[in-house]
Amino acid sequence: MSDPAGNAPSNAEIIAFLKRFAALMELGGQSGFRVRAFDNAARMLEDLEVDIVEMSAAGTLTEIDGIGKGLADVITEFIESGTTAGYTELTEAVPESLLDILRIPGLGTKKVKAIYTALEITSLEQLQAACHEGRLDALAGFGKKTQENILKGIAGLSRYQGQYRLDRALEDARQLVRQLEANPATIRVSIAGSLRRHREVVKDVDIVLSTDTPLDVAAAFAAMPQVVEVLSRGERKTTIRVKSGIQVDLRLVPDENYASMLHHFTGSKEHNVAMRSRALSRDLHLNEYGLFHGRQGDGERIDTGDESELFRALGLSYVPPELREGLGEIEAGETDDLPVLVQTADIRGMLHVHTSASDGADTVAGMAEAVRQRGYEYICICDHSKSAGYVFGLKEADIDAQHAEIDTLQAGHADFRILKGIESDILRNGSLDYSDAILAKFDLVVIAIHNTMAMDETALTARVIKAIEHPASNIFAHPTGRLLLEREGYKIHLEEVIAAAAANNVALELNTHPARFDLDWRWLRRAREAGCRIAVNTDAHRISDLDSLDLGTGIARKGWLTAADVINTMSADDLLSWTRN
Repeated sequence: MSDPAGNAPSNAEIIAFLKRFAALMELGGQSGFRVRAFDNAARMLEDLEVDIVEMSAAGTLTEIDGIGKGLADVITEFIESGTTAGYTELTEAVPESLLDILRIPGLGTKKVKAIYTALEITSLEQLQAACHEGRLDALAGFGKKTQENILKGIAGLSRYQGQYRLDRALEDARQLVRQLEANPATIRVSIAGSLRRHREVVKDVDIVLSTDTPLDVAAAFAAMPQVVEVLSRGERKTTIRVKSGIQVDLRLVPDENYASMLHHFTGSKEHNVAMRSRALSRDLHLNEYGLFHGRQGDGERIDTGDESELFRALGLSYVPPELREGLGEIEAGETDDLPVLVQTADIRGMLHVHTSASDGADTVAGMAEAVRQRGYEYICICDHSKSAGYVFGLKEADIDAQHAEIDTLQAGHADFRILKGIESDILRNGSLDYSDAILAKFDLVVIAIHNTMAMDETALTARVIKAIEHPASNIFAHPTGRLLLEREGYKIHLEEVIAAAAANNVALELNTHPARFDLDWRWLRRAREAGCRIAVNTDAHRISDLDSLDLGTGIARKGWLTAADVINTMSADDLLSWTRN
């Protein structure tokens, strides 16, 4: 929550509060209209690049569509006091700890409310014990399988405790780095650690900073408004905990040690061991303070002003941070065989974008304009197919209407292409969700699994491969169905899927939503080696989702992908030629 001591909450904290409030109201049986109002306001504020605190102070929150005076007053009260009277009153009737139970995959508000009403269970620990004792057996809809899934969900939450998604950790780290950059005592500063390597999930944040006055910088760092706890403070290292709960280590060094310190605290253990071994083989010694002559490090220090010079001094090409995992990057750097990694600027179009015609928040026109304004050359609209009725999948008449709308919009955009796509459900038998005649109407067909995921691994693999072999298929979306820190992916033989995709000229998706990053970067490299193309897709359901592309490109780089490996680095014409082949 926000800090009543005077530090204004961030946009993310305000939005998170509104979502908690909405969930708690729903658990308390309050008006569905009021619940939706809070939930919609949270989503609206996520999409808008505004300063909520500033708008509250200026009294202009009601200018945002969907935020009336009542909601504006709630937001203002939260900003000023860290909670609201209405929220506090609600927690007296509905335990706030039920929100933890609501995090269990597959448990919606109705089931959580049923558990609380019947058994007065208010915590994960109580729910776990009740499942072990079979006390949910008497509740309608809570059979043995449901209780097993609840226990798996609780175990998953416990396993993920103390871990943070890349996007959330990066938001904290970038805020801190911006403030450190503004400090006149800072010479150079950078994010390091697993976050700089673009790991999809991290446990903490490392920052490396060079300065001539480390104690002054350490004191300023410990006093930053995000800090809720100072764990240690010293001349070389200061450790804090910020409001999100993540721990941040600040390493302080003279500028001559900056490059070696940044390298040391960026690389994985395996990468650093390989680099030190390489130094020893050249009668050199490498540690966090520099590269020295002599295997014991007792000789003259070799001046390395930046990381490029450090790699060069060891006879290596520069290894990008994303690759520093000890997975062959040293050997590739020795033979100048490192790939030229894809960059966000290489992406020419946005594929797999949803609209309000299915479960998106924005219209075709709105999404197209947002993509065009971001400098891309094309967009492919890919709403859900008819079997996905729970997300308003398109019936055949809806497809014709959407295509007519796209044709009208296209007529007004000579410099921008709007392609017609679909995200077609892979049915249980491996068929796609429309007839071949309907599928032929689309420029691009994305195939995906959204139901019956708990099939036998062999059967699920066969189901997917059958869909990949369909002549209309172009991209297999979010290939494992995982949600980071929430659920594991479904069981599937990825080696067989990759081989089938390569053989049938079907791209595998790297879904850039930070909750997915699916396909995993380890498998991206395997796919590349197998000759399989990749689609770097936002799977955007609202305009703000488009901005996940940069994070996703970092994951693509981590998978050793080049621009040539990614289908949406092609022009629209070349992409269409590829889909037709």
